[in-house]
Amino acid sequence: MCRLLAAIGLNPRGGWLTDVFKAFVESSRRDDYLAKLTEGRSFSHDDGWGIAGVGIAGSEYAVLYHRSLLPIFHSHSEAELEFILDRLRRYDKIYFISHARKSSRREPYGEEFVHPFRYEFEKGVAWFAHNGGVDKRSLGKLLKVNHLLRVDSDIAGLFIVDRLSKCTSEIGECVADAYKELTGYVPEGGALNTLLLLLSETGPRLYVSYFYKEATKGIDRLYRDYYKVFSLESDDYIAVSSSTLLNYYNTRNVRELEEGLYELSERGLRKLSTLGG
Repeated sequence: MCRLLAAIGLNPRGGWLTDVFKAFVESSRRDDYLAKLTEGRSFSHDDGWGIAGVGIAGSEYAVLYHRSLLPIFHSHSEAELEFILDRLRRYDKIYFISHARKSSRREPYGEEFVHPFRYEFEKGVAWFAHNGGVDKRSLGKLLKVNHLLRVDSDIAGLFIVDRLSKCTSEIGECVADAYKELTGYVPEGGALNTLLLLLSETGPRLYVSYFYKEATKGIDRLYRDYYKVFSLESDDYIAVSSSTLLNYYNTRNVRELEEGLYELSERGLRKLSTLGG
């Protein structure tokens, strides 16, 4: 159970960057959806946080990547985050994904298991963050990796990169095909809400998925609300976030997304495919 944030900043020096991250921090500190799901046993995403970004300076691309086991709302994390935001403000444009983790006791714990995960492959580099669950035992067997030493999200990201490394068509089509295949490994009542940031010689690409697999016993409204994904847009940025962030961020241009796979670009948010079904 995690919280997600992704954005393309067309004006990184605007006040929106601080405001959006302040809301992200607060939504990780106090998540009323999580409190309802756990009947008050837990209300914060306190098992680490991370950010991966690409800054565009003229015709050059600069990578920013940081992960911490501390909660994002810890005083040390807030100081680190301010350094990171200050760095992001130096660029002409920015692409980034961020994640605040609430780990399952059935999954490994430690800094190396904090999202986003990074993968280098022949076509470039990928960063992947996930909220939901997949059958990591089956995926691990398919990819020939030890599922005991990886969290399910890491294996899901590895699966996508494995498929992209074999891509022979347009990258967006290969991303869509990989996600459609990956939904088959989502258990009932699970989700495939993800952020995928790619960087190659041609520049960054940013993808977002929203998929909830209903249980056979019917929809649990609390889970459905928890997994909802929203887009936020202004002249300065295009962002996508988990539902909780909206409790702490006021903006008029908000839209609840339909389930599917999307690409964020400077032109806006474009749906590439419907997932599942």
